[in-house]
Amino acid sequence: MKKFSLLLILLFLFMLQSCTTRKQMLYLQDLDTYANSTLNYASTKVQPNDILKIDVSDLNPIVAAPFNNSTATFTSQTSVEMMKLTGYLVTPQGNITMPILNEIKVSGLTPANVESKIKERLINEGYLVNPTVQVRVVNNKFTILGEVNSPGVLSFTEESISLLDAIGMAKDLTYSAIRTDVKIIREFEGKRLVYHVDLTTASWMSNPDFRIRQNDVIVVTPNKLKANSGGVIKDPLQVLGLAISLTAVILLLTK
Repeated sequence: MKKFSLLLILLFLFMLQSCTTRKQMLYLQDLDTYANSTLNYASTKVQPNDILKIDVSDLNPIVAAPFNNSTATFTSQTSVEMMKLTGYLVTPQGNITMPILNEIKVSGLTPANVESKIKERLINEGYLVNPTVQVRVVNNKFTILGEVNSPGVLSFTEESISLLDAIGMAKDLTYSAIRTDVKIIREFEGKRLVYHVDLTTASWMSNPDFRIRQNDVIVVTPNKLKANSGGVIKDPLQVLGLAISLTAVILLLTK
């Protein structure tokens, strides 16, 4: 009986240590504090390996046609995959090559800046009088790894999305996820940046750097119990079930 009581005490202590508290689990616990706060947006910049969809138009479509990708102009398909195949791939040097205009430096510019740059060349070099230029990145994607229910590489069509959007696309964090230190890895102007986000507070929501951009990587680390179990034990309830089974076996053997 003493052995049984000792086992129960040890089991209770183990479970107490392994349980995740409410404070560690809930998102945005101080959200009301940041209600009505100012939203800050920062335009993303074009980087190598981006694929740009560039449309040049004019009142006279015939004079604008030579400046558009011929494959994109005459195809009837408008899917995102087709736009990727017919778009302009930004080289490692940060350039694209357009019909007639040839090589254009676009890396480090926002899509709006690229539009202005192309429009300026079309006018200044005497090709078009009043053109309209539209530029869009069509291969936006991010990678999310670790303690989420659906890890992988996911695509989005917006210029950027919120971190909560990204987590929602991955079907939320698992029970074992550490919510106080979610990492965002970003390549920006030849440097690798790492951001740490505490999802239990809302303070990070006003920081434009924490919006997910093209090629970002999100890493969600597991808690100690999950990490130490090597993925065998998924949650404390499984620990409890195993402990009860083990206790029952010990009691049977000691009778």
